[in-house]
Amino acid sequence: MSRLEKILHYFPEVSLPVMVSEEHLSEFEAMSDPFPQLFVEEVLYEWEPEADEMTEFIPCFRLPKEEKFDTVVYWRGSLLRYDFILVTLDKSGQVIGRKVIAGTIVREGVISRSVASIEPDLTINIVAGQVASDEEYDGTLSKIYSMEVLAGGEIIFTGEEV
Repeated sequence: MSRLEKILHYFPEVSLPVMVSEEHLSEFEAMSDPFPQLFVEEVLYEWEPEADEMTEFIPCFRLPKEEKFDTVVYWRGSLLRYDFILVTLDKSGQVIGRKVIAGTIVREGVISRSVASIEPDLTINIVAGQVASDEEYDGTLSKIYSMEVLAGGEIIFTGEEV
């Protein structure tokens, strides 16, 4: 089994569009097998050099196959930070691009959250907002960002709306 096949094994394919948020994590977790420790050590620690034994990982899904690359999304949980990470891989299983596309960060009493929608054209629309723990959330202060996965697997920001 090739490196790419070993990686893709843990990520069930989904249809696009797909929403990525903390609210969907249990759905993703239910449709995939957990990563074995050996996979975490051999693959995820390579992708996540700052991870430690307290960092948790959950496989989420892979996008429909592209000609030149494959794309997977996984969840990483650490102290007061939870991220959904999109990774594009070449056909030998090496990383082309890696970006956080959604998640939650708690810092100094402020909760920052973002959700993403991955569209069939591989555009990723992200809505991000924040609220102090003692305030009401105001959606009008949210920001909208876009990313795009290019034909070669590179991931780029395509702009920001305010």
